[in-house]
Amino acid sequence: MTSVSVLDEGWELRGYLGDDWQLHRAQLHARDGRDTGGWVPARVPGSVLADLLAAGQVPDPYVGRQSLLSEWVPQRTWVYRTRLRTSALAPAERAFLEFDGIDYAAAVYLDGHRIATHEGTYVPLVVEVTDLLGPGEHTLAVVIDPAPVSEPQVGYTAKVDVHKGRMGYGWDFCPRLVHQGLWAPVRLRTTGPLRVTDVWARPVITGGSGRVRVSLATEGKGAGTATCTLRTAGGEIVAEATVPLDGRDPAAEITLQVESPRRWHLNGTGEQPHLYTLTTTVHGSDEHRLRLGFRDLRFTRDPGAPPTALPYRLTVDGHPTTVKGWNWVPADALYGATDPAKLRHLLTLARDAGVTMLRVWGGGLIETETFYDLCDEYGILVWQEFAQSSSGMRSLPSDDEAFVARMAAEAERIIPTRRNHPSLAVWCGGNELQRADGVPLKDEDSPVLAALHEVVARLDPDRHWLPTSPSGPVFGNTLESVRTSPEQHDVHGPWEHQGLSDHYRLYDEGRGLLLSEFGVEGMSNLRAIESVVPAPERRLPTTRNPVWDHLGRWWNNEPLVQEAFGGAIGDLATMSRAGQFLQADGLRYAIEANRRRPSCCGVLPWQLNESFPNGWCTAAVDYFGEPKAAYHYVRRAYRPVHVSARLPAPRVTGGELGAAVWAWWDGGPAAVTARVLRLDGSRVAEERWTPAAPGQVGELRCAVDQTFLLDLSVRAGDRTATNRYLLTAGTDFRDLLALPEARVSAQVEPHGAEWTLRLRHEEGPAAPFLRLLDARPATEPGWVRWDDNAIDLLPGEERVLRGEWDGVPPEGRRVLLDAWNLGPRVLMEPPIFPSKANYMH
Repeated sequence: MTSVSVLDEGWELRGYLGDDWQLHRAQLHARDGRDTGGWVPARVPGSVLADLLAAGQVPDPYVGRQSLLSEWVPQRTWVYRTRLRTSALAPAERAFLEFDGIDYAAAVYLDGHRIATHEGTYVPLVVEVTDLLGPGEHTLAVVIDPAPVSEPQVGYTAKVDVHKGRMGYGWDFCPRLVHQGLWAPVRLRTTGPLRVTDVWARPVITGGSGRVRVSLATEGKGAGTATCTLRTAGGEIVAEATVPLDGRDPAAEITLQVESPRRWHLNGTGEQPHLYTLTTTVHGSDEHRLRLGFRDLRFTRDPGAPPTALPYRLTVDGHPTTVKGWNWVPADALYGATDPAKLRHLLTLARDAGVTMLRVWGGGLIETETFYDLCDEYGILVWQEFAQSSSGMRSLPSDDEAFVARMAAEAERIIPTRRNHPSLAVWCGGNELQRADGVPLKDEDSPVLAALHEVVARLDPDRHWLPTSPSGPVFGNTLESVRTSPEQHDVHGPWEHQGLSDHYRLYDEGRGLLLSEFGVEGMSNLRAIESVVPAPERRLPTTRNPVWDHLGRWWNNEPLVQEAFGGAIGDLATMSRAGQFLQADGLRYAIEANRRRPSCCGVLPWQLNESFPNGWCTAAVDYFGEPKAAYHYVRRAYRPVHVSARLPAPRVTGGELGAAVWAWWDGGPAAVTARVLRLDGSRVAEERWTPAAPGQVGELRCAVDQTFLLDLSVRAGDRTATNRYLLTAGTDFRDLLALPEARVSAQVEPHGAEWTLRLRHEEGPAAPFLRLLDARPATEPGWVRWDDNAIDLLPGEERVLRGEWDGVPPEGRRVLLDAWNLGPRVLMEPPIFPSKANYMH
């Protein structure tokens, strides 16, 4: 008897000042098309500001400083309305309106009558309308209150008394864009007399057999029967059971036995994460579906870890592993209007980089069902934080009893909506919550953390809990804390490049068991800058410029980049390339240094994506979805087969290089090579090893006198990995700006949505830091994902790269070839009958 209608069409939106909407109540249920002035089309799911932008009511907040001109929007009341046509309900049929997300507080009206009130961005609302829906047309209206008051980044966490992401109130990577709207799906559902309110499936695997313990909750009148059916991804039934439902008890427990279940595998293991579909049918009444996965996942404490440390070691199916992560922020500041294709693209980038965990930062969202569904499919674990975050002045949450009760009540509603996802691994109380002395909070330090932990332990006991991130006992990862603090467990920072002298040293001396947030800043891609920075402001310097300050002032490290290149950078394109080089090299080295420490349980760089298009940011992928060089450097550092070097600094002093070489592979014989090459390709030094086991394999020492490449490679079986460090024996990298031109040929071979690109170095010195950049305007839809990028092409070397176009027609595919010593060259899809193999413009 179940039927579901998604209410995603025909919505309109209008704003009112204060309670002025009360004087126009008739418009909430107008059906004759009169008095439509002031209403604009609305998307549901969506965001108020996104709808106003689409209707031309506000200037584009993603350009220049124009977001300032939209700060009035969340101060208004906004009314959504639509019409729905229904048929007569059958005897014993019931009808419900379901709202998965209303941001933040609202009242719901049906045919002009208020039927519900609501508060809470992440709390679903279900309203029974059985007695209100006769056959014919009805009007549905939702009155969204002005956004609640909250704190921007620099403020006091104790003043926050709502559970709503604070990023939109103003953060270092996002200006003030406070979100409102129907940001998740709205549905009309009809059922029989019994409605399924919750299904909790807990798969357990022991040896070669598995079982699923299903807890079913229903509401309504009468008795019935419920059947749980478990199917493979291909639809094969592997287990089924039916139980009676007593009309006096709305709950039931069912156990399904599964022989030889297929496991949900972690990304990067070489096997797909297998998902089963569980269908729960209350016969003649309702049906519920979810996906689940069999995996044994827990966090343990390493034998040599301090006894005061929390368990940080991820153990999957009995095998300890190291977290390869990223920090995740909302895909858009206007998160209700996030393009589903963009979300899939971003998570595909994470999957392709070998990421095993995403930390959903506490200044953002309780992420959506779509996000979790994709992580389930990709084998990516989720560390989900409640929406609490630090503040620049004090980061201790409120201990007000009403606030604590509100947070606990919301957790009671939120946790059941996410706990069936096999990707969910960690619940965390929030981001960077600290005592007044800066020490990260424990549960006993904060009533709200203790309350949240109690709810998690009761409603989702199979998940790991962390009170905050970092969980201490020392907050920051700095040279001072490394050298003076007796213990470093879970630490944050730094988020800035530490300079050519100290950056490598900091991460080589680090002792953290888990680095759950750290980063390096860098300038955005040039095409993104051209889309968001007005033409008169596209110039150097970018510091102390109001437009550039608005677009990432916190992360503008132009002075450091200039210093690293001898103060010789004179244009934006070179500044973008130089800034991205330092960001990529800095992040790569940080990850490799921690990978070299067996005690390190994982790294989660800040941040994979950005919610707003900045000029400077710590993101590895820009707002428009194009990876910066840092993404590819980190992707290489996460490879199972990899080779790295411990180095004193990117700037070698004293004229002698000392490099300790480390390699990782899956076992068996391996061959490792280290070479020092001048940029003209001539060899300065070379060492070869045949190590018996992964780890440190040897050391290379030699004299150096100019900018050079340290070229490392490891070969294990049929797998080979290379890793190159661009280093200087001078005071800086200014040599790169005057590097003689190289000649590189390129051949594009299209195969449907894929390109095979053959690059061959033909003449001149090496082409270091060669990037393939999307040559289309940033606002055009679609993306290209390369299997490698930001490479160093040696004299005479040929590389074959593969790119996957997503949502871009063949005639629109254009790629810019960019390097220190290559002129701008655009590659395009060749015609069906090309006249020559190399198709360039």
